Amino acid sequence: MQTFLELSAKYVYEKYKAHISELCIVLPSRRAGFFFKNALAQAAPEPIWSPEVAGMEDFITRLAQTDVLEPINLQLELYDLMREQDPLLNFDQFVTWGATLLDDFSRIDQNLVDTSKLFDYLSQAKALERWDPKFLGKDISPTIKKYFSLWDNIEKTYHNLQKRLLHNKQAYVGMAFRKVAENIHQIARQTECRQFIFIGLNALTKSEEVIIKALLKHDKAEVLFDSDDFYMEEGTPNRAGTFLRKYKSTWKLPEWRWQQNLLLTDEKEINVIGVANASMQGKLAGQLLQEIRRQDKHAQTAIILPDETLLLPVLHSIPEEVPNYNVTMGLSFKGTPLFNLIDLLFEVHLTGVTQLQESGYKVYRYHHLSVTKLLSHPFIRRYELYLSEQPEQAQYHGLIQQVLDRIVADNKVLVTAQDLLELGRHHPLFETLFQTWRDCDDILASLYQLIELLRQVYSHQANTIETEYLYIFYTLVKRLDTIFDCREQKIGVRSFRKFLYELISATRLPFSGEPISAVQIMGMLETRALDFENLIILSVNENTLPAPKRHESLMPYDVLREFGLPTYAETEGAMAYNFYRLLQRAKRVNLLYVLPSDTYGSGEKSRFILQLQNDLALRNPRIKFRDMTAAVELKQTKKYDEDIVIEKDAQTLQQLKKELQKGLYPSHLNMYINCSLQYYFSRIAKIQEINEVEEQLGTDKFGTLVHQVLEDFFRPFAQSGQPVVAEDVANMLEQLPAQVRQEFERTTRGATPDRGMNYLLFKVAVQVLEKYLTNLKTSDELPLYVLRLEDTLATTLPVQVGDELLPVRIAGKADRIDLTGNELRVIDYKTGKVERSQLVVKPEDVALHFTTDPKYDKARQLWLYQYILQRNLQDNPEAILQNGGHVVPEDVVPKSGILSFRNLDAGVLTSEFNFVEADGNTPRDFISASQELLSDFVRRMLDPAEPIRKTNDLEVCQYCPYRGICAR
Repeated sequence: MQTFLELSAKYVYEKYKAHISELCIVLPSRRAGFFFKNALAQAAPEPIWSPEVAGMEDFITRLAQTDVLEPINLQLELYDLMREQDPLLNFDQFVTWGATLLDDFSRIDQNLVDTSKLFDYLSQAKALERWDPKFLGKDISPTIKKYFSLWDNIEKTYHNLQKRLLHNKQAYVGMAFRKVAENIHQIARQTECRQFIFIGLNALTKSEEVIIKALLKHDKAEVLFDSDDFYMEEGTPNRAGTFLRKYKSTWKLPEWRWQQNLLLTDEKEINVIGVANASMQGKLAGQLLQEIRRQDKHAQTAIILPDETLLLPVLHSIPEEVPNYNVTMGLSFKGTPLFNLIDLLFEVHLTGVTQLQESGYKVYRYHHLSVTKLLSHPFIRRYELYLSEQPEQAQYHGLIQQVLDRIVADNKVLVTAQDLLELGRHHPLFETLFQTWRDCDDILASLYQLIELLRQVYSHQANTIETEYLYIFYTLVKRLDTIFDCREQKIGVRSFRKFLYELISATRLPFSGEPISAVQIMGMLETRALDFENLIILSVNENTLPAPKRHESLMPYDVLREFGLPTYAETEGAMAYNFYRLLQRAKRVNLLYVLPSDTYGSGEKSRFILQLQNDLALRNPRIKFRDMTAAVELKQTKKYDEDIVIEKDAQTLQQLKKELQKGLYPSHLNMYINCSLQYYFSRIAKIQEINEVEEQLGTDKFGTLVHQVLEDFFRPFAQSGQPVVAEDVANMLEQLPAQVRQEFERTTRGATPDRGMNYLLFKVAVQVLEKYLTNLKTSDELPLYVLRLEDTLATTLPVQVGDELLPVRIAGKADRIDLTGNELRVIDYKTGKVERSQLVVKPEDVALHFTTDPKYDKARQLWLYQYILQRNLQDNPEAILQNGGHVVPEDVVPKSGILSFRNLDAGVLTSEFNFVEADGNTPRDFISASQELLSDFVRRMLDPAEPIRKTNDLEVCQYCPYRGICAR
């Protein structure tokens, strides 16, 4: 296969060999220049002096003989000039569109637009004439006025910027192009180049066209194009030849070099392969490369990545038998862990910084999630490990984890900078990360210090890529340090970040490799003028290849069209040419695309695939076109048993017995019935739930809040023995809002109920408690004697288990035990809704379902409380009736009830436990019947034949903290 550059090199050598060192050769890119030099060396049978070879942009800037400024310097210059027109212009707002405006200026100059006509076209009068002539001479809205005044300012700024840069012998890219185009005739007469050879160009700007045409007119240039009949046909809708067809018809070249007929006549194998997700493309590319090299070890192969984020998956998939390969595109710094760390650092400060008028910055609080993510970053964790290895730093061992634990323990939703510095004991790392940023000097100082701290960790390790990250980042920070004058320029955190990220976006980590290796990994633009026999192109999906339609200009679309400025249509045409030109000389082409799904990188297959399938493949019978889908080979794996079964061996039985001797509470009883595996995790394995910072009051905390407020109100009466009367309840109602607020702040450890969901929950808490106290004030429950609050009642039940008599402690923590009339009540507060129907137990269901069915959970709770209460009243009445000396124990009627705050109109909900004998009619004694039920439950719990297993009721799993273990 003869490549285009080999063809060009041979032609140039044979035609100009006598003066070859005096030529100036211009190609689309520096990489194409390197390959051309190599091809020229092969074309020449003897050693020669190399001609001057350059990429198009390098060639123009050299001819312009001016210093082309960096974009950041230009943005600062532009802002100064814009401020002359609009002194109120905000810098943070300007940076959001300043770079786009500079690009517009550059495109205007590159395409030699008459700026007086352009800005006149954008003026108010002309724009209104185009939009709606009836508005001419009438008042327009302030927003539209502001829009037109902006363009007036931009026009003045454009001319002022040109003057300033010319005076300083500086330029931006487009300005350099315009300068060369305007002076090209003089340059042509004075140049030292005998001849300019332009090779493989396409999609030229107007200035490039003027330059080339002028050199052609002076007989100082020759142009070598690479085109194909397929997209050069007259009237073809294929956009790939849009530019070259225009050049061929309008440039009046003596001879068009070259147009071949490769796409319609050459034998090719085109495989279109759909894959399930984006990263799978990397794996498949490695396999395809392996297959190509198995057939021909020295085959020239290019892996093309339109999506640069796939570089690492591809590199990890290169087969080991490929000894060397060249990566031309470099790894984006944005894809490194260090960038992620810097991004998190800015996130912390941007969620906790306000910028005042002239006094710089003021930090108030940082959000706990931002702080936690930053301190959990692998680089910071690696630093913590490094600290722990330093004996002289013993006081700081485990410091970062201690700080994270303290934030959770104190439920710090928002953490002040001072708090973090004190928690971190003013260690340099915490000073670096969380010290207040007053101006951009502080930001720069923090970044320098962070680099130094991390350098200590990685510098003693040989050849770590982390050291490379740190060095490159140091160079970026140094560049900003030399550009910014932080005292003069009031640069906010967002603006600083934007400038830094602009530099980072343009930064690549270079790979070392053999430039002319048989295997090349490159981006789409880097393939210009290059040819490969074997192609593996990834991400051939719409919105990746070609790129999505974007309007990247401040000027409206109609303005771009009117003045011949490039739009997305021209961009698509250039990309189409790059794609088809790559295919011209290729013999084996693999096009990988992501099948439509909801995964990253997916979408419909590219229009290029459809064009190949429905046009080119049908017109060229020598093309073998195959549309395939990559299948994942499933290896034999162990069968996953969804059920989790824990047999009750001797050790487990012993632990269960210990738990029963400690106490069988209503919640434990219901947990075991609902899901014995949850009981095992909680009570036997003692697996603790993960504590997290709660930004708003959770359901459990809301219940705690309501319980605590009522406990605060009733506690004095439980201590004094005085009854609660209507006047006391009236006092409680007056104090209620303040009491709820106080308990809210205590329960949430500092969160205020003044906004968001917390405010709503605060109002709900006040509302339900107000309704309860209002009902209580007029109820016949008064006078109410409060006997105990948040107290545990317990009794012991001996249960015969096999040969062993096991003393089981039956216990329950009562929210309130009170006495109203002769009723002794155990009251359980519920912030959820409980209906009376949930507490009904039919006598015939007791034996069959009462201790096995989850739906009786509320009734079982009341049953257990009532059993414990009756046993206590039977065994030790004086203790239970400590504030109820005015009643005779024999007259007391024990009851258990639920107070549902979402069903307060129902009052205290109770349940009737009418236990009967086997005949279904004869009433049974409550205590003896309860003890029989409890004994049966305990024996079942300790039955080795009934293993512990997870429930099949998914509703039970919904709020279970262990559902992740069960894969629910």
